[in-house]
Amino acid sequence: MFRPRWQFLLVAIAGLGLVGLVGLLLWTEGATSQDQAWELLENVIITLLGEYPDRPKTLTGQVLQLLLFIFGTFVFGAVIGRVSSFFVMRSLRRKTIMKQFQDHIIICNWNLKAVAILQQLIEANKQHQREIVIISTADVKLPEDLQARSDIHLIQADPTHHATLAKYGATQAKSVILLADQDSASPDAKNALIALAIKHLEETPGREQNIHVVAELVNLDRQRHLKEAGVDEIISAREYSSGIIAQSALFTNMSVVYQQLLTYSEDTNEFYFIDPDRYPSQLIGKTFEELSQWISQYSRKHPENPVLLLGVKQANGEILLNPRHSSFQHLEAQDSLIVMAFKNVTRLS
Repeated sequence: MFRPRWQFLLVAIAGLGLVGLVGLLLWTEGATSQDQAWELLENVIITLLGEYPDRPKTLTGQVLQLLLFIFGTFVFGAVIGRVSSFFVMRSLRRKTIMKQFQDHIIICNWNLKAVAILQQLIEANKQHQREIVIISTADVKLPEDLQARSDIHLIQADPTHHATLAKYGATQAKSVILLADQDSASPDAKNALIALAIKHLEETPGREQNIHVVAELVNLDRQRHLKEAGVDEIISAREYSSGIIAQSALFTNMSVVYQQLLTYSEDTNEFYFIDPDRYPSQLIGKTFEELSQWISQYSRKHPENPVLLLGVKQANGEILLNPRHSSFQHLEAQDSLIVMAFKNVTRLS
């Protein structure tokens, strides 16, 4: 309550002291003419700014000049400190403003695969830029080419906490990726805790939403734990690599096929889902052969991004690639098409 009055009083005393010192210096130096007075005032200003001008003639003047120098150092130091504090606090306030994320991707934890995953996500999001939020207890260091990107946000926090996930919009995210924490003694157990926290957010009243969670698995014996914790898709590099190695041994250059399919770029093909509301309703009821013929006709009209039908994702989530007629009779209203194309196919028409 009294702080502003005390500040005003201190400023007034400092001002009077400054005026007094300047007056004494002018008096002791005997400034008899206007030119001499202006020269002394210039020396006073230079002294207050931290420089040391010509020495006064008298001993008293030299002492007063030293006092002015000390006074100026403290005053301007305080002013600079105030200005610096203002800009620092302004910067901190900007950082603490909570951004409302929507349709973003959250990556929890950090390991050696993270940079490659980031680059693939960026490449995949070229047509539709999507923000990426990285939440990790580790101090993440991004490569220089990624540091300046405005769509990547680094958050040093514990992703196992419900509050952290809620704070950075897990319920509004397109998907959450759980990487195996390279600094954790049990990365699968940690990912199970994060998945449980996400599951809790799903069940929070007013936030009911199915959050798509993809988790990296280290120990194959822990797969069931992640599934029961609420992970939608579990990726085991060891499990996939064994199949690729075996097929590459049987068929030369098969590894190159997988590499192209798993790499986002303008010169490679990727897999895409075409949801029911993204293809013409006239396709419902068609057999796989009829669907393939329709897609072939569509591709002839779009030679720069030809589309190849690979399979169907049924309403229950079952994936059917190049299905036999005995396992797939016709396309249902809730089925999605699985296609391969150079660029993301948002709609077939």
